[in-house]
Formats: sequence, structure tokens, C-alpha cells
Amino acid sequence: MICSRAPAKVILFGEHFVVKGKPAIATAVDLYAETCIEESEDYIVESKQLGLKFSIFGTSIPPSLLQFRKAAELVMNLAGSTRGFHAVVDSEIPVAAGMGSSASTIVSFIHALLSFYGFKPELSLVNKMAFEAEKIVHGKPSGIDNIVATYGGTLYYKKGQIERLDVKWPRSLSIVVVDTGVKRSTKSIVREVLDLYEAHPSIMSKLYDVAEELVNEARRRLVEGDFTSLGQLININQGLLSAIGVSSREIEEIVYRLRSLGAIGSKLSGAGRGGVVYGVFTDLNKDLLKKVYRNYTVYLVKPINEGVHHRIL
Repeated sequence: MICSRAPAKVILFGEHFVVKGKPAIATAVDLYAETCIEESEDYIVESKQLGLKFSIFGTSIPPSLLQFRKAAELVMNLAGSTRGFHAVVDSEIPVAAGMGSSASTIVSFIHALLSFYGFKPELSLVNKMAFEAEKIVHGKPSGIDNIVATYGGTLYYKKGQIERLDVKWPRSLSIVVVDTGVKRSTKSIVREVLDLYEAHPSIMSKLYDVAEELVNEARRRLVEGDFTSLGQLININQGLLSAIGVSSREIEEIVYRLRSLGAIGSKLSGAGRGGVVYGVFTDLNKDLLKKVYRNYTVYLVKPINEGVHHRIL
């Protein structure tokens, strides 16, 4: 049996704006999706998290999981093999919440499947295949989710170019991720934001330019280790996301609750309108988090440097 796992991500800065070529910064965090593969007569994917089991090339595959078929086709065409497999996929990453669950899952699947067919899973190939598979679900993804799941670390991303940032995250720093429990379609929200841009191009283009300047400033502050300024920039970024219509009353309530508990900065992460909100704490009082736990699922995570990798059994 071959097992691969890939990390979740938190977009620290720049979501939505990347679709128009602006930069973003994201970091891998220590929540994982994992795929374990063994030989079989059929081509089966079993999702423990979703409670589903289906044949990749059968008619019963849910439309939301068609990326597995695309990924399998890409790997099998490269391998020139029709050897059957049974892939068991499990994940501790919340689904449709802005932490890249779909990308992390498909990255782990491709990494394991390449190994199953005898390839050394080069990260650039894994990333390329994952991006193609993600298009099936998300239409026009930015690519940042699969990049973070593949490479790990804290990454500056612009127009497909990746810069790995040398960030010395303090040991005392924690990221608190709050899942609103509200599921939403990334594809439809991205489309609505683009429609808003087309309706008000002169105004929206200025907001996008401000977002670019903010991300570039955040990159500098991260590398310098200026986390006080980083928190201020996170809060400004939340304001920009609210301006383009992807925040919500519930998100704003969580954002301000985290700040009242001592977060140096807090904002939504991902498509918005639900999903997750994160807060960065440099000195976290875990007892205070009970005030958040009452109503939401909360994850306490750390930034990590490693991307997709084999898990030794």
C-alpha cells in the first residue's frame, strides 16, 4: 500500500484578486488530506470523510468529484497502464470551507497514484496535473490551492510564478481557524466578483491595485518578522474583501470576536460568504477560545514548510 498526504492552506492575503493577476500569499498548515492506494480489479475511490465509494469510470460518480476521473486519466495516460486500484481518501480538512480541501485531496491522490504506477512523483508534475483536475470543479481556479498543497511553506504567488518566502514563524505564534459551517460554491462567488468588476471597472481596478500593494507590503513584513504590522495588514485586507462583496454578517462577527480575544489580525480566507475565518495570535490564551468553541468548529494550526509527501507505514 502507498500513502501520500498533502497539507491544507490558509490564504493570508490576496484571495479573489489573484484571478485578475494580482499577487497572493498563502501558507501550508498542519491539517492533512491523505490517499492510500492498493491494487484492485476496478478503479475505486473511497472517501471516508464524505462516506462515499465509487468507480472512477462508472456512471455513479458525483459531479463534484469528477476531478478524480480527470486526475486518474492524466496519470494513467502518462503511465500507459490500465492497472486497477482502490484508493482510500481521508481528510481532516473541512470541506468547501476555504482551506483547499479539494486541492489537498487531489494532490495527495495524484502523488500516491504516480507512485502506484511506478513514477517518482516530481512536485512540478503533481502540481500541473492537480491544476488541470481542479478546473473540472472550480472552472477558473487561481492555482494557489494546489501549489500550496504540493510545495508547502509560505508562498508568494503571482500569475503562476511562485516565490517561497523565508519566514521565521515564532514558536509562540498560532493561527486559529474558525469554520462558519456555511458551505458555498467557490466557482459561483468568483464569477460574481468578476461580474462586479465588469460592472464598475474604474472603481474595482483601484481596489485591485491597493490589494497588490498590500500583498507586496505583507511579503516584506513577513520576511522581516514584523508581525505587528502583519496583523494590521490582515485587517486591511479584510476590509477590501468586504468591499468586493465576499464577506457576510456572520464572518464579520467572527472577525471581531477573534480580535477582541487578542488576535493581531483576522480575516476570512478563501472564497468568502462562509467557509473559514482565521485569526493570528502571538500569545494565545487557549481558555479564551472557549468563547468561540461554543458555536463553531475551531482548528488551532501552525504554519509548516513541507508539502505533499509519502507517509511511511
